[in-house]
Amino acid sequence: MMNACASSATVSRQARMCHGSSGRSAVRPQARAQLVVRCSAQQQPAPAPVASWGSAVAAAVVSAVLLGSAAPASAVPQTSVCATESCDGMDFSNKDLRKEFYTKGTLKGADFSNSDLTSVSLFGANLTNANLSGANLSLSNLGQANLEGANLTQANVSGSIMSSARFNKDTIIDGADFTDVIVRKDINDTLCKLAKGVNERTGIDTRESLNCY
Repeated sequence: MMNACASSATVSRQARMCHGSSGRSAVRPQARAQLVVRCSAQQQPAPAPVASWGSAVAAAVVSAVLLGSAAPASAVPQTSVCATESCDGMDFSNKDLRKEFYTKGTLKGADFSNSDLTSVSLFGANLTNANLSGANLSLSNLGQANLEGANLTQANVSGSIMSSARFNKDTIIDGADFTDVIVRKDINDTLCKLAKGVNERTGIDTRESLNCY
């Protein structure tokens, strides 16, 4: 809707309303000045809203939180050097390997005897015929690893993940400690058929550690 004081025509109409049909202006100088003032005040642009100090601080805090949550998480290695370059038959025996990882590695016939592999990832590794005798594999990840024909004599695999790991009749687990190992029931049943002996370091009976009855 057009402003009542936006044009001279509007001013004239207001003037005529004051002097009637005689054609003579009945608008006094003082009234005309007030009309101009009202017109000027209506034409002034509305001031832009100013955010309060508290609102600005709140917005800054929210932005910082959102930016912080968007920070990329540390990347977890999905493969290892032995996955891209064969480590078959390599000698890793008698070593502290706790800072290494062998995820999806090709380690057929590799020698890990008496090495410390605590909490190491061997997920999906091919450990066919590997020598793991006397190795400390506690809390390690052997999920989906191939342990067919592997030698786990006197190995400590307590607390490790062995879900979907593969074993066969040639796998040796004499004296191995499987306490609290995460393994499927069918795999556990297979291990019970192979289990015998007592772990010399932990004193745990292999069959008891697998709950074989």
